[in-house]
Amino acid sequence: MIKNLIFDFGGVLIDIDPLRVGQLFKELGIKDVEKVNELAFSKGLYLDFEKGLITGAEFRDGLREVSSLKLTDAQIDGAWNSMILRFPKSRFDLLKQLKKNYNIYLLSNTNEIHLDYFNQYVINNMGINRLDDLFTECFYSHIMKLRKPDHDIFLKMIETGGMKPSESLYIDDLPENTDAARELGFPSITHNSKEEINQYFVDGRIVDGLIKDYSNFSSFNKR
Repeated sequence: MIKNLIFDFGGVLIDIDPLRVGQLFKELGIKDVEKVNELAFSKGLYLDFEKGLITGAEFRDGLREVSSLKLTDAQIDGAWNSMILRFPKSRFDLLKQLKKNYNIYLLSNTNEIHLDYFNQYVINNMGINRLDDLFTECFYSHIMKLRKPDHDIFLKMIETGGMKPSESLYIDDLPENTDAARELGFPSITHNSKEEINQYFVDGRIVDGLIKDYSNFSSFNKR
């Protein structure tokens, strides 16, 4: 019996377009975005930021260094947050429904700048004080110092949340993340980010027959 629902954030609950970041950086004067990205990756900027190994200030300074531009904090944050498109009210309402019947968790590879943006977004658009208020508990990569698809972040979530994988449905848009979850015993859905997350639920509960085999769930994994 499923008692817990664990959601990824980007591509599942919120719509994102990572390509917008490059477009915004071009508008700010970065002519060769690909080269800057390569430099940023080589210095570990992106992964270290998601794992909380560097602060937002260090991340911004790193981008200024690899871009050779004196970008302001606001310019960097604006470009970085531009990938976040929308959090549809239908999904917000779905979470409120589901919370009546399940423990609702968020497991997200994210970072300090994005989380600040999310929290301001829900204050402005949903009338709640912070993103965490939508969930039983949230697990953020930059706070945990771990990131998906490493098994350690799932194991830490299991320990902290006191959950059993076999009783917990995990939904993510990246196959490498659902594969990792499945290896640890979580029934998992690899969600097509172009489709609607609400399709898996009706009246605040998982659709009947959606999960036929907890040990090897694959109904939605090869779309």
